[in-house]
Order: sequence, then structure tokens, then C-alpha cells
Amino acid sequence: GSMEAYARIYLHLTRPLALAHRAEVFAFATALSRITPAIRQRTSADVIDHMDSVVGDRFSGTRLADSLATLLHHRTWSASLRGAVVLICSDGWDSGEPADLERAMRRVSLLAHRVIWVNPRSAAEGFEPLTRGMSAARPFCDVFLAGNTARSMSAVVDALVDDAPN
Repeated sequence: GSMEAYARIYLHLTRPLALAHRAEVFAFATALSRITPAIRQRTSADVIDHMDSVVGDRFSGTRLADSLATLLHHRTWSASLRGAVVLICSDGWDSGEPADLERAMRRVSLLAHRVIWVNPRSAAEGFEPLTRGMSAARPFCDVFLAGNTARSMSAVVDALVDDAPN
């Protein structure tokens, strides 16, 4: 539930990536859900309507390490990480073990061209990545951005463009 206020704007960010750039999009909740087909719906309103059926555990907690492990060990999906720009939008509030998240993020960072993490909580004055999940994941992020306003979302788009593999 901690990311609910930002989910819609992140869907608007990922939709053109999935439509024009053939990006794969996943939702990390208590389990991993591939949402690329839902994101490619005809209109943004259709995308929102389809999300409830695709991600049954939306806003019910986050198990980042488990979701990343599923992604890393999936026959097809894991190949999409190799050489990719990986964008993770999360506040890092994770109910799993930090050591598991650290292990998963290390593997993602080794496979990916770049890892960009968007954490809307990081915009708060005096923010430090002190949550267990964020502390474990942060060392493996190449770029760490706020993504909490229109201006900061522009920085996310710039990072995606600047960090695209050749």
C-alpha cells in the first residue's frame, strides 16, 4: 500500500516503453506479475481496468527479493535482463530478508547494463535509505531518483534515455 499513490504515474511511464520500445513490465507485490500485455491495452483507462485481474495482490505488500528471484530464475523472463536498462520503482519497504534482496540485486546488477531505482520517498528532506530493503538494494543501483513529481519523472525519463545500451 505504500506505493499506491505513485502506481498510476508509474504505469503512465512504463506504457510508452512497452508500446514503442518492447520493454517488459512487471509488478512486484507479494508475488511477481508480468503486466506487459495489460500495459499494451488500447487506452490508459483500459490498462487501469485490467490491472486488478492481472495483479491480484496489488497494494498488499511487497516481497522484492522473492519477485526478483522469480524473474531471475524464469526461463524466458530472465533473458530480458541481460544487457537491459532495469527500472525499479519502489520505496524499498520489503517484507523479505535483506540478505535475499542483496543477493537478488547483485545478480540483477551483473546481468543488466544499468539499474535505475525510483523511490518517491527519497525526495523527503534528510532521506537516507535506512529501510532494510532499500539499504540492501541501494549499493547495486547505478542511478537513484525520486520520481515523486512531474519534474522528477522527467529526470527518470532522461536517465532511461541516457543509460540506454548502444
